Amino acid sequence: MSAQPLGAIAGLVVPGDGRGRELGFPTANLELADDSLPDDGIYAAWVRIDGAAHPWAASVSVGANPTFDGDRERRVEVHLHDADIDLYGRRLDVTLIALLRPTLRFDRVDDLIAQTAEDVVRCRSVLGAPPIGPG
Repeated sequence: MSAQPLGAIAGLVVPGDGRGRELGFPTANLELADDSLPDDGIYAAWVRIDGAAHPWAASVSVGANPTFDGDRERRVEVHLHDADIDLYGRRLDVTLIALLRPTLRFDRVDDLIAQTAEDVVRCRSVLGAPPIGPG
């Protein structure tokens, strides 16, 4: 974790739309204590669950999910890499390391899925993360 952080976000995991899991990239939606969010975009990040010592590599989306219609508030969604953990009600401390790209609107869900897969690969590279999370 040698890169200089861009910022930090912390919050409790709350239910979202369930769309991330359907797309193959489950996300933890954060309930935030305040409205001070970084710019919209996709970030590489390290995440600690309930203050644990070992961080998880993650891709983080900040924004209103423009691919899906409707008025949506800005939100923070965290995709832990290679993790299948029930995070509801747990606290995530997210350290943003790098902005990977701006938030984009995709005309096709398949294009969003392909881009998200590329984001995860790039995120791992930026973080120098191992291929799997802690055991």
